[in-house]
Parts: sequence; structure tokens; C-alpha cells
Amino acid sequence: MADYFSPTVIQPPIPLADMTPLERLVLGRIFDAEMDGEALYFHAAEGPRDVIGFSVDKLRAAFDASAGIASTATSYVAERQIAASADDTEIEIDFSGMSWETMFQDIVRRSSTVRYVMAVTSFTCSKMRPDGFGGMAVLITAEAIRGQSTNDILEDLLAESEGGAADDGVHVLLRIREDAVRERIGHVIEADPTLTRLTAEAIGDTDIRAACLAVVASSELSEEQGAAEFRAALTAIRHAAQRLQNSK
Repeated sequence: MADYFSPTVIQPPIPLADMTPLERLVLGRIFDAEMDGEALYFHAAEGPRDVIGFSVDKLRAAFDASAGIASTATSYVAERQIAASADDTEIEIDFSGMSWETMFQDIVRRSSTVRYVMAVTSFTCSKMRPDGFGGMAVLITAEAIRGQSTNDILEDLLAESEGGAADDGVHVLLRIREDAVRERIGHVIEADPTLTRLTAEAIGDTDIRAACLAVVASSELSEEQGAAEFRAALTAIRHAAQRLQNSK
């Protein structure tokens, strides 16, 4: 059995003053946190955690202390802490339904000193599996969350290689752009408010990448390819006829 890991580091350290008490609590459980002066350096040796246990009293205290400050963490926890009964002392929350990247984006938007946050992740495996190694870098700004994996880099290099090899006679007809998918997500949610309670910002780059790979793997485009080749054949005939007419 192979174990997969995604060790991650966050840079720069985040000033304590720029985070709400709830963000400090939640991010400090999703990641490990170390004090760096008046800031926290976040990292995760095996990967960010999804399911986290909290003391109900500590969670409610941090939630109440963060009231009045708009944040993804507050909205997400508000919907889930009501599951705790009056007798519960511990509560477990699954954060896989939201993106920790959006919490850092909330911080960047409010901060007067942090212009961006960078997350660097390496994909490793306990066995030398071909799908077990790689990495990803994510840049989080107030305006956008952008990421690129080692697979993205290799695909770009391959596309450039194929695009430059005109003698091969192969032409790229369709590529799914992850940034275009992100733009479309907002339109889809806006068009159908009953589709999901998630905001567009809650959908992370890793979610989009996984979705694109799944769609590519499940798509059957043989009919579209045949139609394109047929149109190309007709166009080639017309082009040759026009060329020969012009040569007379």
C-alpha cells in the first residue's frame, strides 16, 4: 500500500494582527504554525488537514471574537458549529468543503502589509509510483487565486513542442483552460442559485484541476474529431481549387 503526501509551506509569515481569532485557530489546525516575530509561519509536513477537532468553548470564543469581520472562515464555521449540542465539549468539522486558499485571500484583502501569499506544495509517495510525485505553486492575491502544477508545466512544454513541429502534421483542436473554467463557475452559480450554497471563491484551484482532468478522461470526442477532419478536407479542396485557379 502506498501513502501519498503533500507537504506544504506558506510564505510570507502572516502577521497576527491581520488575522481574526477564528482564522488563527482554524489555519493553525489545518497547518502547523510557528511564531516568527509578530507573525505565524504556516506549514504542513504531510499536507493540509481536512477534518479537524476543536474544543467547543475555544471555537465559540474565537467565533464570537471574530464577529463583524467578513471572512470565509466565519461563514463556514457558522453553518457547522450549530451541530454541537449543549452537552458537547468537542466538535469535529470537515473543511474539505471549502478552500483554505480563500481564507488567506480574505487576509490579503484586509491587510495593509501583505500583498500576496504563496503556497508551495510537493507531491510525494512512500513508493515510487508514477503518479506519486510532482508539485504545485499557488499565488494568492486580493484579486485572484492562481496555481500551476508540474503537470501544467510539462503540458505547456509539450504543447509548445507539438505546436512548433509543423512537419508532424498534428494540430491541437481543443484545450480546456483552468482560468476559463474559474470564470465560468461564477456564471454557473449566479444562473442557478439552487445549485450550491458554495461561493465561487470557495472552489479552489485544486478542485478545478481535478474536475478538468476528470472531464478530459470521460469525454468521447471521436464524432467531433471526425466532423472537424471532414470540414478540414472540404476546406483543403476549396483552398487547392482556388490556388490552382489563381495559377492559370
